[in-house]
Amino acid sequence: MLKIKRYFQNTLILSYLGIIYFSGVPETNTLNFRMKQKAQDLALAIGINPSWSMFAPNPIKFDSKSYVEITYEDGEVELHDIEIELDGPLATFRKARWMKYAQDNLRSPTQKGLLNPAIRHFVAKYGTIDRPIKEMALKRKWWDVKPFYVGGIDPISNSRVLKENSEILLTQNFEN
Repeated sequence: MLKIKRYFQNTLILSYLGIIYFSGVPETNTLNFRMKQKAQDLALAIGINPSWSMFAPNPIKFDSKSYVEITYEDGEVELHDIEIELDGPLATFRKARWMKYAQDNLRSPTQKGLLNPAIRHFVAKYGTIDRPIKEMALKRKWWDVKPFYVGGIDPISNSRVLKENSEILLTQNFEN
């Protein structure tokens, strides 16, 4: 039993490292090209695809935050941050996967196809029989920030924020 467990663990570790390697390796030959395509699809599916946006020559010029605005049938409106803290032994891993999903998909207006499943998730999470949801909106705020090489951080306000923006990505009405 111990040998099977060890074999399984070693297989998982080697598979994980292989996916990371082949998803980032340059396409120098046909084997690398084929393996890279499959590894990138698999890495994206399990949430380990690397993102170099922080170190890129053209780094992201904004910071964003997504949240859900819920209007219940009794008229109460609640805002829920979609980037909540998680508990438990695998909380760090689960939070990292959710943060990557939220940052890559729920903060981007180009990913409209993934917004409806997110709304369904939040309806299941926050809606109850006692308190039905009337309307739900997935919103995001973003702040344009100055790059460090242009003016740096303002010593008086200690802020790099230039401008705050907001938009509603998707609104869904649940009234019958």
